[in-house]
Order: sequence, then C-alpha cells, then structure tokens
Amino acid sequence: MSGKVLLETKDLRKDFGGNQVLRGISTRVCQGEVVAIIGPSGCGKSTFLRSLNLLEVPTGGSVVFEGNEITAPGTDVNKIRQKIGMVFQQFNLFANLSIQENITLAPVKLGLMSKEEADKRAVELLERVGLPDKAGAYPSMLSGGQKQRIAIARALAMNPDVMLFDEPTSALDPEMVGEVLELMKELAKDGMTMIVVTHEMGFAREVASRVMFINEGVICEENEPREFFEHPRNQRLQDFLSKVL
Repeated sequence: MSGKVLLETKDLRKDFGGNQVLRGISTRVCQGEVVAIIGPSGCGKSTFLRSLNLLEVPTGGSVVFEGNEITAPGTDVNKIRQKIGMVFQQFNLFANLSIQENITLAPVKLGLMSKEEADKRAVELLERVGLPDKAGAYPSMLSGGQKQRIAIARALAMNPDVMLFDEPTSALDPEMVGEVLELMKELAKDGMTMIVVTHEMGFAREVASRVMFINEGVICEENEPREFFEHPRNQRLQDFLSKVL
C-alpha cells in the first residue's frame, strides 16, 4: 500500500423513501488496499458500494475519488466511472455479444482504445483470467464461474484505479466460487485497490488488508483481519461472527 488516499467518503447517507439505509459512513481507502465489507443482509453494504461510483446517488455526505468530489454538482460521473471498475453479483454480460465483444465494447465506444488495441487487450485479459479459448463464445455457453471471470476481465479492460465487487460469488454454485476468488487473490497480489462486499469469510481473512463490518447503515467495527476475526470488540459483530464462522 502506498498510503495515498484514493477514495474517501464523508458522512455518507442514503434514504429510500422514509427508510434510512446509510446513516453516515466516513472512511478512507488507500491505493493498494483490499477492503472486505461484511455484515447481515439488508445492512447497507451493497448500497454503500454502489454509492462509491454513484450507481446509487447519496442523499447526503460526499464521495471524493482521486482528490475530486464526485458528489459535487456538475461532475462528469461517466468520466469518473471509467477509473472505477465494477463487478456485479449477476455478471451483467451482454447475451448477444461474444466474449471478446463484451470485453472490447466499452473501451472502443468511449474512445479510449482503437478496435485493434482493445482486441489485443482482450486477448491478454482472457489469458489472465484463464479463459484464452473463449473469445468467440457467447455468455450462454459459459458456466457461472467463467461468466464472472469474464465480467472481471471486462472491468479490467478499462484499466481502472479501483475495483468494486458486489458479492461476486453469491450467485455461483459452490464448486465455482474458488476459481473466482483465486483470480481476485491474484489481482490483490498485483496491487489492485479493491473494495469487496462478500460473504466469503476465508477471503476476507486471507486477502483483505482491512475488514469492515456494516450494520444498520453504519460502520460498527473495522480492523486488520487477524484482530477483526480473533478479537472482535463490537457485540453485534461478535454475534454475527458466531453464526458465520
């Protein structure tokens, strides 16, 4: 980790109607950090993650990315999102496009790469995610684990500075979880800044540099993994860990 703050939230709040889902979250993520976010269902984890690239627009507070307040009026959100990769629970691949086309679509459409450059990058990324023979395949021909690895390759094609993962393994069959987590471990080892909402406690313990427990829209506790899992201080976290470990 460089110690350089890449992303910061200040008193982040989000209401849906009268329901306050985020109740003031302030945190910083440094370059090279892997932050695992855990917590019970409905606690605000995914809403918090989606607020970081304004897929959910916060009701209050601010998000600062690479020194720019992206919640400020007039911010070019699409430009900011080019540097924030996102991997969803349900893959979100385009069924009518080949795997290669899924990976090259955004960089070419946004004018970041020529078709030739994007194709070359796609070949490199398919090699990296262990699926070099799938360029001409379509999403329907792939397993869930393969689709998620392609979704990661698609996010990496934009050369992001940070990657957001929203429960990337929860839609997968148990035997496919490992291949996706292994790829995420490699990304972490390569220094990619990652914020991961996950139910995979083994991943949080082994790979994260910091684990954050969100409950009822606030951060109840955060710490480095060993201390977090072995000596939890917050009573709600103790109860949660007793059920999931």
